[in-house]
Parts: sequence; C-alpha cells; structure tokens
Amino acid sequence: MSMDVYLGARPKGLQEYAKALLTIIPFDETRRKLDVLSMPGTSLTLELAGAPQPILCVSDSKGFIVRTASSWLSHVGRQVGLTYSAGTSLQYGRTMTYLVRWIEAHPPLPGLSVDQNIIALNRDAVIDWLKYMKKLGAKSNRTLKAREACLYEFLDWLCTDDARQLRDMEKSPRGRDGKMGYVTKGGSPKSPKAIDASVVIAVLKGFHNECERCMFHAQYDMGLRITELIELTVKDLPSSSMYDSSLEFIPICISGLKGRAGTTKERITLISRATLRRICAYHNTAEYELAEGWDFNDPDKPVFLTANQFKWQARNATKQFNAAADRAGLPKNIRPHWLRHGTAFSVLSSDAGKDYMDRMLIVQQMLGHSDLKTTEIYTQISPAMLDKLTKAGHRLNRLEEAETIRSESWLAPLRHKESRGHIGKHRSNHAPP
Repeated sequence: MSMDVYLGARPKGLQEYAKALLTIIPFDETRRKLDVLSMPGTSLTLELAGAPQPILCVSDSKGFIVRTASSWLSHVGRQVGLTYSAGTSLQYGRTMTYLVRWIEAHPPLPGLSVDQNIIALNRDAVIDWLKYMKKLGAKSNRTLKAREACLYEFLDWLCTDDARQLRDMEKSPRGRDGKMGYVTKGGSPKSPKAIDASVVIAVLKGFHNECERCMFHAQYDMGLRITELIELTVKDLPSSSMYDSSLEFIPICISGLKGRAGTTKERITLISRATLRRICAYHNTAEYELAEGWDFNDPDKPVFLTANQFKWQARNATKQFNAAADRAGLPKNIRPHWLRHGTAFSVLSSDAGKDYMDRMLIVQQMLGHSDLKTTEIYTQISPAMLDKLTKAGHRLNRLEEAETIRSESWLAPLRHKESRGHIGKHRSNHAPP
C-alpha cells in the first residue's frame, strides 16, 4: 500500500535515524515511536519539541520510509519560515514521492534499494526520470524545471556533512563544476505588454465607480501587483506636505508579497502628486469616510474599498477589471498586470533620470526586481525604438500623463452607475456582520 505520511513530531538526531535500513510508521497515531524493522525490538523515539511544522516522510510502495528523502525533508522542515515556506516543503515532499515511485518502477540500478539508487543517481537517470514525469502529465517546462531544481537541491544536500556526505559533489548530474546546467530548458520570458495612457484611460472609463477608477490608476502610477494594491493601508500613504513642492513624484513604501519563505519584502516606489490628490479626494467622499466597520481615522483602513465599502479580494478585483476592459471594447486577454508593465514602459519613455540606464534602475526599484536581469525584459523594445514611439523623440512627462489620466477618467460621486459589494467570507475582518 502506498503511503505518504505526515508526522506531527520530529525524529531525533539523523545519526539515529540513519541506523535503520528500513523503517515504518506505525498506524497507531497515539504512539510516538518509529519501529526499526531491520533491528527487531528497536524503535526510535519521536521528539515533540522543536517541531513547529509537520514534516513529510516519504515511504516506498510497501510503507517503508525512504531514509535519504525523509532526512532531507526533516532538514527542510526545520527551516520553514526562515528559508522555506510550508507550501515549498510540501511540494518538495511530493516531488520526492514522484522520484521514489519512478525508482521502484524503473530502478537505474536493479537489485539495490531506493536509497542506494538515490545515492547513485547520475545525469542519465535524471533525464529518464524527467521523461517519465512528462509521460505522466508534467508537460510544461516550468513544472519539469521546478521538479529538476528540487532534485538537484536534494542531491546537493546529500553531499553535505549534515547528510554524512552520502554523495560526492564531483558526481553531480550537473557536472563537477555545475556548468552542465539543467536538462530542462527554461522557457523564454513572456513579452511584457506595452500599453500607454490612452489604454489606461479607456479601461478606467469602463468602471462604474470612482473608487475603482482611482485604484487602478494608482496601480499604473506606482507599478504595483494587484495583491500589493489591495493591501495598501492609510498609514502607507505619504504626506505630500512633507516633501518639497517641486518634487513631482513622492516615495512610498510598499510591503510586497513575494519574499522567500512566505515573508514580505519592502521596497520604495514612486507615486505622482496627481494620483495622490485623486486618492485624497476619494478619501474625502462620504462613501469612504463613513464606510462601516472602520473608525474614522483607522490607520489600517485599506486605501481602496469596493463600491459597497468592503475590503477588496484579488480575485474580485481582477474580475471587475476584466469586466471594465470588456465594456471599453479592449482585447479579451487584457489583465491588471498589464498596468504594471505599462508603468515600466512609461518610465523608460519618460524624461526621468539622466539617461536610459538611470530609467532602467528606476524601473527596477519601482517594480521591486531583485536582479536587473528581470528588468531587462523591457529592453525588448530598444532605446532607439522607444525614442521613435515617444512622439518623435520627445520624452514623456509622467506627471502630465498622470494629470491627463486623472482629468479624463475622474468620476464624480453622483455619477456612479452601479453598486456592488461582497458578503460572507469576502468581507473584511473589520466589517460588521
């Protein structure tokens, strides 16, 4: 019987765990021991202390624990919340299960145990495993490369002192110097969508309420992800009075949601005075000021609320954006993330900075790219071409652009055409029952 088992406790030291060639988890969940079948009468005590996360023990089809894979997952489990997220740990466990099932069905070295096959895996075996994964349905390069990366991380760990150097790094499937790279070829990054102010204005006019128009204008202005946009709170907004009036753009701190191990990472982006004034005007409306569930001066109040004064959910924000784009007659495939791409092209076409490299660095900072190579996807349009696209070489003034978008898409409260809202689980924790 196939078993992939969660333990609510962590085995004691790996040196004890490694004594057994075969171990099995008892079915009695109240017990806190692992029976060592290769050593009759011997069991390993499970240690509850220091186990904030359950760990995944990978077993073979007979229920026997695969020592190498389970030890590595124990190592990963100890770093959950630091280096890894709980979701990553679980995904690694699934990948190890796929590997074990393949070794059982097609052992590279017949007659040896699963653990012995793992210790001896070479590049040819990795290629065969990936072909097997593809045959079973993992057809996208992204999925295959993720599984291959997981395998390499596991095999590299087996070369460490923590794993008692069960493998030799010089026998890595990537070669002694690691230069052989991945078997799975990485896909080319998707071309970013270059949209300009006219498209932004068109989609904003497709919304029925100023609260929505203001929110998506802010996304384009600052280059935010939709998740970052809806998580902005009042305390995040900068005060324009604290900055020199000659500054057209004001720094704003964004708590991003794409850090490692499920953590957030902060970055500084820029917000135009035009967009900040638009947000302030929206906040001065009765619908925002008197929204039920939040105190008048609550610093944790979301910057943007729905038409019925509830906290936005990313899925619903995307749905409303798509509906507005459809009403505006825009392409069916347009998505909120295109506004973030539009921010990048707007900055690259603007008069910001001294030169093109300055503008690239501004885009990197605004979008929160850790590596400039990520930002370079926007160089698919060359500086020379951008000059031609920017009204015969005249650089765009982003403040004027923001003012134009605001003036042409602003909607007075009395002209709102539609009311919507969310109930039940979609309500904010602050909202009344």
